[in-house]
Amino acid sequence: MNPFDYARAGDVAEAVRLGAVPAAAFLGGGTNLVDLMRETVARPSHLVDVTGLSGGIEDTVSGGLLIGAGVTNTVLAEHFAIRTRYPVLARAILAGASAQIRNMATVGGNLLQRTRCTYFYDTDGSRCNKRAPGSGCDAIDGFNRGHAVLGASAACVATHPSDLCVATQAA
Repeated sequence: MNPFDYARAGDVAEAVRLGAVPAAAFLGGGTNLVDLMRETVARPSHLVDVTGLSGGIEDTVSGGLLIGAGVTNTVLAEHFAIRTRYPVLARAILAGASAQIRNMATVGGNLLQRTRCTYFYDTDGSRCNKRAPGSGCDAIDGFNRGHAVLGASAACVATHPSDLCVATQAA
């Protein structure tokens, strides 16, 4: 893991200011980002901790829900309105990770997490357009050619790792 500076944002304005630093990354639950940092796939020079920012689950005037990026997956899956009005979201969250991960992982991080493609994580020689745009995609001709059945392109065949993201499209 590369060295980095750490700052905890007290409010949204401060988070935006701190996040404007080149090579900064926002830290919520950290379940994906910390793994990427350990594997040296992600190398932020600054981490901006946003875990203290407010944000919950609120009804909207149009009858929907506004879900804050910092809401944990456990809180979302257990929320009454999610279970009753959007049960596919609750099921997707519960199916997608262990209880320990759900307790730490945030909605924002879940939706923005990076691919789990083996070539994406291999920084010692594999080409990956998601990690290094324009470098190519070893998965297209490699062992994991069948990553995506639908939604693949000439540039990448990796699938999105978030069950919540896919379920959100269906809900």
